[in-house]
Amino acid sequence: MKKSTIAIGVLAAAVAIGYPTYTSMFSAPAFEISEQHLTEKFSHYAHPEHFIAAQDLKEMMDNGDNVVVIGALNPMKPDAPIEGSFTMWRDGYSAKEGTYEFDGMSNTTEEMERILSSYGATPESTIVVYAATSHHDAARLFWQIEALGHSDIRYLDGGLNAWVGADLPTGNSNPSVAQSDYQASQPAHKHTALATLDMVIEAQNNDEWVIIDTRGNDEFNGTTTVGGAFGPGTIPKSVHINWTKAVNEDTTLKSAEELQALYGDIIKGKKVIAYCQSGVRSAHTTMILQNVLGAEEVYNYDGSWIEYSHAHYEEKQPNVTVINGQI
Repeated sequence: MKKSTIAIGVLAAAVAIGYPTYTSMFSAPAFEISEQHLTEKFSHYAHPEHFIAAQDLKEMMDNGDNVVVIGALNPMKPDAPIEGSFTMWRDGYSAKEGTYEFDGMSNTTEEMERILSSYGATPESTIVVYAATSHHDAARLFWQIEALGHSDIRYLDGGLNAWVGADLPTGNSNPSVAQSDYQASQPAHKHTALATLDMVIEAQNNDEWVIIDTRGNDEFNGTTTVGGAFGPGTIPKSVHINWTKAVNEDTTLKSAEELQALYGDIIKGKKVIAYCQSGVRSAHTTMILQNVLGAEEVYNYDGSWIEYSHAHYEEKQPNVTVINGQI
């Protein structure tokens, strides 16, 4: 379905039920989250410097620090962004239509450089990413910006939900700033946490690897094919851990102890590839394994099930096999 069609449907729904009702029904719920609790939780993470609480972010912004805040917000939802932040959605950080025979791949280094330049970012900037309710899109931006070699990249734990819950200001986003000339310190295609189709194929026959399917139960079981994929199924040798198991009801990340209990035995002594439909949910798992648990060889499969199912169902590559798929 085209975005214009969706937008018309959203507008019609808002008119039909009234905008205040529509906003209350579909906006991100607010959660009051203790800054002290988050700071204590972060201290047990392997890389606490990559996580930030809403109150600490507000202080940085008020102090005039060199901080660029980017929200991965679905424009079809009535979420008011963090005041002073920039906003983008998946079509902004994904490859342009026609680049591949399938959707969902990340865009180029040059495109990311242009985006960050338009936000006035420099390699010395603190870049904070956030999303609303389902924060995997923030993790995808985290992964792609980190791929440029940017060192000070941070994930806003609880995202917009925590920001609103702390009664911090929203609106007045996408400010006018002086254009910078952001230059990545490394090409994104050399990102050390990037898994390719060839790596996924090799991992299936190598006990040094574990493949984690971060999708929902219906996708893993093959009873649902999400739009964009070319058929149902699962990559052989996959261990299923839905990405949502890593988050609390208030949308914040679980503690290091809880996440160790969830992933520790599975990834112990292994190289890890995480995948989902298009590398968004799996980026969230990748971020956790690397930055909370300190795992070193963790790779996000950018093409994920879309690319893999294309290779199996469309290209019929003999070495690309599936389980829970079509007979």
